[in-house]
Amino acid sequence: MVMTLPVPTVPFARAALLLASLCVLAGPAPAQESGYRLAPGDRIALSVFGQTELSGEYSVGTDGNLFLPLIGEVPVSGSTLPEAQKQVVARLADGYIQQPVVSLRIMEMRPIYVLGDVRLPGSYPFRPGASVLSGIALAGGFARPEQVQVAQQTEFLLADERVRVLEANRRLYRIRRARLEAQRRNEEGFRPPPDLERDPAAAPILAEERQILTAQRGALLQSLEMLQAQKPRIEAEIVGVQAQRTAEETQLRLIQAHMEDYEKLMANGLARRYQGIEFQREEARNKGTIARLNSDLARLDLALGDLALRLQEMKDTYQRRILAEMQEATTRLTETETQLSSAREIRAARLQVAGALVAPETNEVIRRVVITRTQDGRTETIAADANTPLMPGDIVDVRREPEARAVRTSAAQPGTELR
Repeated sequence: MVMTLPVPTVPFARAALLLASLCVLAGPAPAQESGYRLAPGDRIALSVFGQTELSGEYSVGTDGNLFLPLIGEVPVSGSTLPEAQKQVVARLADGYIQQPVVSLRIMEMRPIYVLGDVRLPGSYPFRPGASVLSGIALAGGFARPEQVQVAQQTEFLLADERVRVLEANRRLYRIRRARLEAQRRNEEGFRPPPDLERDPAAAPILAEERQILTAQRGALLQSLEMLQAQKPRIEAEIVGVQAQRTAEETQLRLIQAHMEDYEKLMANGLARRYQGIEFQREEARNKGTIARLNSDLARLDLALGDLALRLQEMKDTYQRRILAEMQEATTRLTETETQLSSAREIRAARLQVAGALVAPETNEVIRRVVITRTQDGRTETIAADANTPLMPGDIVDVRREPEARAVRTSAAQPGTELR
């Protein structure tokens, strides 16, 4: 059942909020209730008799543990103060202190969180006796209509900026993919997608991508030309060495023919032996020269093959880089188009809300309060009114909606109306 609170006059409402705020701020220190269970955010004072270095204030961490000197982490989340005290005593008595005397007390309970249609959303210290009304008072009261309007218009501008950024990225990746496809085919130029040819916003991107294509293609061609320029030189060296080897082989055949004739003369006693030795030396020198020339030819053939491999490797590396960039551009384009669809929907929703707030409000503003509370490891949502008491760690969500909409959805919306 939806309850409607009476609408107080403005001075009375302000006085009520001020009184509630003062009551909360001036409340007593947290009561040391034995049934209160610790949770992350609670601040505890530890006193160990005779051990000043261990005594002090400690907070329950997000993991539900107290980190204490000497003994380290002690799990206390979900424990009462007496239970936590027993755990600390047991840990200290386990080889650290004989018969430790320990006292635990709560210095500050975990804060409450006030969100939604309030002037100062945020976290606030919990004080015993706090209610929804006092929590709203701590948050500065309800937000003024102009604050809501500015906030909604700001959200629309941010959503619109998000759409513009995504649209710019989409243009960039589409044009880049067209440029990379042209590079993959080794073309000198490229054309953008038809719908971007006359798009003024795409002109700077198109000019930059064309410059990139020209620069990268020019650098590749220059590198290839430098390598290819070495090929004629190597081939000329090969021809020269081959000609020299042919001459040496001819000379070797002549020497060998002279040696055969000289051996016949020596056999008939018509020639001296030392002259034959000179022919043998000349033959050996000639064979050595031919062997060196063969080695030079092998080296030049290897250099020619290495040059061909370097040329092919340079082309392959260029193609691999282009394919990798194309894959990245395609992935980014897919992600951008996916995000753009939802971003446009968010912008349309923000525009509708912001546009509705520009018109003068004729309907009475209705606010609903919903408390999200975590207790004993369970999270529950509670419909609240102005007098609903709060507990440490509560999240108070003040929701604002037009009266006409509230009437239509009151059966489905949790919370009690605050006007």
